[in-house]
Order: sequence, then structure tokens, then C-alpha cells
Amino acid sequence: MNQSIMQGVKVLDLGTMITAPLAAMMLAELGAEVIKVEHPDRGDPFRRVGADLYSPSFVAYNLGKKSIQLDLRSDHGRKAIQKLLSEADVLIENYRPGVMDRLGLSESYLRSEYPRLIHCSITGFGSTGPYC
Repeated sequence: MNQSIMQGVKVLDLGTMITAPLAAMMLAELGAEVIKVEHPDRGDPFRRVGADLYSPSFVAYNLGKKSIQLDLRSDHGRKAIQKLLSEADVLIENYRPGVMDRLGLSESYLRSEYPRLIHCSITGFGSTGPYC
């Protein structure tokens, strides 16, 4: 039997555009179960780059993923993401610095509530400094 090296690993992809979705897509290609979380109204901005709803780039970077729409600012969205986090092994996001804190998903919160979770935060210019 041919088994994948990431079989049984659950990944939450809160990323947008390229970096986090690409990292999560690579994990999906290795056999992880990846769930892409998008805002119900806006979704990933890469969806509509040069197309209607599914740009070729969006489709390529989200290959092999499941998808869910959640407003992480709503009570329902917060409860749903907490349930997903309790079952996840990895969280990948590439929000601007401070966004995770505003969503109630700060690094300290994630560490205390989900100690086994691997949190990957991808930033273009780091989380501090003049370009954040």
C-alpha cells in the first residue's frame, strides 16, 4: 500500500493570495487534509485576479483543498474556528501583523488553547519594523 507522508495531518489555511495558500497546497499534495477558510463576502482576493470567481492562479494554489466560509469576527465564525483548531495539527496564515490578534487568535491564545498546534505565520516584511 502506498501511503502519503502527510496522511492523517489536518491543516487550516487562513491564507490569502500566494504564500500561505501555496505552502498549504504543498502539504495537500503530500497527503494532508487541508481546509481553506475564507470570508463569506470577500473570500481570497486571488479568486478574481483576471477572472470571474475562479482565476487560474487561485485554482492552482488551492488544489486539493476543502473549503469553508467563515466570518471570523462573528460569534458563529469564532465558535467554528475554535472547533476546527481543536482538531487541527497545523495553522497557516499570512495576515498582516495584528490581524490574528484582532480576531482573538493571538500567538499566546493559540499556544495556551491548542498547545500541540503548529502555527505558521508568513509575512512579507516580518511582524515588526517600518514596513509592517
